[in-house]
Amino acid sequence: MKVGLMTDAPEHNLALMKISAWHKAQGDEVFLGGPADEADFSYASYLFNFSPKYKADVMGGPGLNPSLRLDGKFPIMPDYSLFPGIDYSLGYTWEYCPRKCAFCIVPKQNNPKTHRSIWEFHDARFKKICLLNNNTFSDPQWRETFEEIWDADLIVHDENGYDLRLMSEEKAEALRKTRFTRQIHFAWDFMKDEKLIICGLALAQVYQLNAIVYVLMGFDSNFEEDLYRCQKIHDLGFDPFPMLYKQTSALRRFRRFIYLRYYRSYPTIEAAWRDYK
Repeated sequence: MKVGLMTDAPEHNLALMKISAWHKAQGDEVFLGGPADEADFSYASYLFNFSPKYKADVMGGPGLNPSLRLDGKFPIMPDYSLFPGIDYSLGYTWEYCPRKCAFCIVPKQNNPKTHRSIWEFHDARFKKICLLNNNTFSDPQWRETFEEIWDADLIVHDENGYDLRLMSEEKAEALRKTRFTRQIHFAWDFMKDEKLIICGLALAQVYQLNAIVYVLMGFDSNFEEDLYRCQKIHDLGFDPFPMLYKQTSALRRFRRFIYLRYYRSYPTIEAAWRDYK
């Protein structure tokens, strides 16, 4: 049987990688891309709601409906040959996130509170691993994940961040001990979390973590609060990274200003912003 797979994912799609592995184990021929009518059976997994949607026999993914998960029925090692451009293992050790952020799709996915070993998806041929976890530090067994990574001498290529509100000395030490392919990602989304965020960033500063901090703007904050959060992040030695929920012209201009790090030669970001305007 010829099985066709389609996706709008720019780099990889874990659901299709598992589906591919399962069908190949049954002796089926699997191909990625191309019209569905060239296949005897087809799957489509979409990440983005704005991308074109081509019909398939089975369709799912957050781009269609957050609850339409395609990989749950295929508990199998992903087929890494489906996306030969990636040089890392890919998967979840913990999918759940306790936060119920209104701007986020994760709470709508009904993710299980199940801890998994990296060896359910890690291919020993790779020296890097990509964790797709939504909130690693909310996993009661989070340390086991790091210990497996250390024991296997892996470099982490994270696509998601770590929750500063759950930071502790033990967690900061674990992050410092871990090798990453790029800066660690943190986020400060809400003003109400200021105390916990500042405590988490202070620990990140003490442990000299190489990190960047995403700042959600245009959701439920005003510009003064956006400016305040960026300043606090900068004062603690980290770079703010604006993430715009609403793409207003004023916020886009402020984002460009932050990206340029124009403020670094000024006593405050506010003073630099006055000059920049």
